[in-house]
Amino acid sequence: MNFEHDGLHDALTRLAAPPFFYESLRREIAIANRSGADLTAIRLILESDTPLYDATIISFADLIANSFRFEDGKARLGQFEFAVLINGGEDLANQLNERLVARWAIEGTPGSAISYSFAKYKQGEEAITFINRLDDQVLIRRDF
Repeated sequence: MNFEHDGLHDALTRLAAPPFFYESLRREIAIANRSGADLTAIRLILESDTPLYDATIISFADLIANSFRFEDGKARLGQFEFAVLINGGEDLANQLNERLVARWAIEGTPGSAISYSFAKYKQGEEAITFINRLDDQVLIRRDF
């Protein structure tokens, strides 16, 4: 399975590619620092004990695209790793994650699991520090 992108979109899922996501993150951090608005990043990992095929990855990406708001930044960062950047706090991030999980339970692939975590941006924090803190968060796993 190839992981390719054109710099803006992932070729398989059409979600934002990593370079575009990180540029959007820097822009949203600048806005959050000026306005004091809440900014939260969500990390989603699609897992399975059996091989995950392109169709499953596409279905999951479509579900992400349809479960979050239009203005939320949605990206595929790795083969089975996705991220969403939302304007809002951890309560909103948790609600949106629960909605995604509930829909995947109905529409998703049996035998798969979603692991997720989220972190709220701290004023003045560098983008790399924020993303590293997100990566260090304990993942919540939901099996189907």
